[in-house]
Amino acid sequence: MVERLVLVRHGDAEFFGPEGTDESRRLTKKGKKALKKAFPSTFAPLRDEGDLSMWVSPAVRALETAEVAADALGFDVRDFDLHVSLYEQDDDEFLAELSAEGDGCVVAVGHIPFMHRMLWSLTGEDVPFSKGSVACVRFEEGDLTRGTLEWFVEGPDD
Repeated sequence: MVERLVLVRHGDAEFFGPEGTDESRRLTKKGKKALKKAFPSTFAPLRDEGDLSMWVSPAVRALETAEVAADALGFDVRDFDLHVSLYEQDDDEFLAELSAEGDGCVVAVGHIPFMHRMLWSLTGEDVPFSKGSVACVRFEEGDLTRGTLEWFVEGPDD
């Protein structure tokens, strides 16, 4: 069973992607730089996590955010698991995927309002989920419907 779920909102992104689609929007240079500065300390509590999976929305800005997070964790970017449920913000599908996951910790990189909604529904905590924010939820006794907010780091100022 998943013991921890780490919800990560992507960093500051451009308004329009090069292909004219929402999915192709990239991080701004300033947004990527802010994440590179903040994420090493943000992800420090997870550096020694033995069983870690990284789930990522297929949107370019989420993939770029995940790359920065992976670097901070010493995680191989080839090991990302793309989850369309994160881009489509499908709560039921995401929770079903989480239930099917093995033991350990899942780091999920996605979007608003999904990240805020998921944190609130799992913990009852209503915290600001600015760009680049990271929240760690701990689950106890095999119940993936109810967790405790273990820690939260608000996103960096751009």
